[in-house]
Amino acid sequence: MTSSLLSRLVVILTTLTLSATALLLFFVERSERLNLDQVQQALHRELAANMVADNPQLSEGEVAKSSLGNAFHTLMLLGPAFKIYATDSSGTIRAYSDELGSLKTAKIDLTPVKKFLSGEALPLYGTDPRNPARQQVFSVAVIKDQAGAMRGYLYVIVGGGKQAELESLYAGNLFQNKLLLFTLGALLLALLASGLMFGLLTRPLAALNQAMQAFRQGGLERSVIGRILPGWSSREVIELQDSFVALADTVVDQMEQIHAAESTRRELLDQIAHDLKTPLASLQGYLETWLLRHPEADERQHIEIALRNGRQLHRLVEQLLELARLDAGQETLSLEPVVVAELAHDIMTKFALEAQQRGVALSVKAPAPGIRVEADIAKLERVLSNLVDNALRHSNAGGEVQLSVVESSQGVEIELRDNGVGIASEVLPRIFEPRYHGGSTATTQSPHLGLGLAIVQRLLELHGSHIEVVSRLGQGTAFHFNLARADR
Repeated sequence: MTSSLLSRLVVILTTLTLSATALLLFFVERSERLNLDQVQQALHRELAANMVADNPQLSEGEVAKSSLGNAFHTLMLLGPAFKIYATDSSGTIRAYSDELGSLKTAKIDLTPVKKFLSGEALPLYGTDPRNPARQQVFSVAVIKDQAGAMRGYLYVIVGGGKQAELESLYAGNLFQNKLLLFTLGALLLALLASGLMFGLLTRPLAALNQAMQAFRQGGLERSVIGRILPGWSSREVIELQDSFVALADTVVDQMEQIHAAESTRRELLDQIAHDLKTPLASLQGYLETWLLRHPEADERQHIEIALRNGRQLHRLVEQLLELARLDAGQETLSLEPVVVAELAHDIMTKFALEAQQRGVALSVKAPAPGIRVEADIAKLERVLSNLVDNALRHSNAGGEVQLSVVESSQGVEIELRDNGVGIASEVLPRIFEPRYHGGSTATTQSPHLGLGLAIVQRLLELHGSHIEVVSRLGQGTAFHFNLARADR
C-alpha cells in the first residue's frame, strides 16, 4: 500500500520518470525516422524523372500494363526496395511492378504528388498501394506523350514493403536496447533521488506525527510534547512544529486550569453541602417539634409550609452531595443479584401516598416476576425512585405511571412510562444536564434544581448502561435502559 507520504511521492516520481522516458524515446525515434526519410527522398528525388527519360514507352506517354510489364521488370533490377507504378492523370494505377494481386488500392492520393512536383520541403509521404494504412516516401515524375500532353505519373515508392519489414526487424532490437537503457537509468536515478530527497523531507513530518500521537495518547501531558525534530527540516515544517508546540502548551495550560477550577468547585460544593446539612436538620427538628406541641395553633399552616420547604432543601443538598461524589468518581458499586420486580413494587409502594394525593395511578408490569439483574440494589433503587418521582411531578390528575421489567436481547429492559405533559423536542437533549430546569412540570409545589435525572444517568453509567428517553409534548414520556441479567 502507498499510504505513507514517502511511498506516494516515490510512486509519483517513478511514474513521471517512466512517462518522460517513454515520451523521449518516442520523439527520438520519430526524429530519426523523419531524418532517414528525408535523406532517402532527397537522394532519389530525380529517380522517377530519370526512369521516364530512359524508358522509350514512358517517354512516349505509355501507361498501359501490357506494354510496360517488361520495362518495369528491367527497372526492378534496381532492387526490391523500389516499387514502380504508372498511373493516369487521376491517380488510377494502370501498370505496376508488384506481383499480381498484391495491390490493396487501385488509386493513389495526388495531393502529396502535386506537392512533390511543386518543390515543397521534404520529406513528403504518399500512398503505398500495397498497404494504404502506411505512408511512404516516394519519387514521382509526369508522363507526357510526344505532343507534350500529360498522360499520367510514374510513381516510385522509395523503400518498399520489403525494406520496411527488414528495418522493423533489425530496428526492434535497437529500440529494445534503447528502451531498456533509458528505463533502467531513469528508474535508478528516480529511486536514488526520491529515496534521498523524500526521506529527508518526510522524516521530520513522520516525527511530528508521532509527537502528536504521543501527546494525544499520553493524556495531553506536557512531558510528552515533542519539541525537537530529526532529519532535514524545511522552514514550513519548522513553523508547523512551532505551531504544534505552542498549541500543545496552550492546551495543557487550559486543561490544568480546568482541572484546578473543577477541583475547587467540587471542594466548595462538598463543603457548602456539608455545612448546610447540620442547620437544616436542626431546623427540621425544631419545626417538627413545634407542630407536635401546638396541634391547634393558628400559625400551624405557616410552620407546615416552612417544614415542607426545609425538607425539599434538605433533599436538594443530598442530591448535590451525591452528584459531587459521582462526578469525582468516589462512588463504587456493590453488585449482587437483584429481583427487579420486587424492587419495583417496593418503590411504587413508597410513592403510593403521593400518587394518591396527585390523582395518579401507579402500576408495575413484570411478565417474569422472578427475573434478576446484576446491580447495586441501593443505587438501582435510587435510579428508579428518581424516575418515578420525576414522572409524578410531570403528570396531571388522572394520569398513569407504569414501571415495566421485561427480558431483551441485551439482558433485562426496564422502562418507566407516563402519559403526562411530555417534554418539548428542543428541551429533550438537555434534560440530563445537571441543574437544567425545563420548566414543564405539571405542578410548581415542588421546586427542584433538575439534578435527579443527572444522577440517574451517572448511576447507570456506573452499571455500564445507557438511559434513553422518548417523549411527545402532551402525550407523555418513556425512559428505558438495559441491565445485565444475573447468572441463574
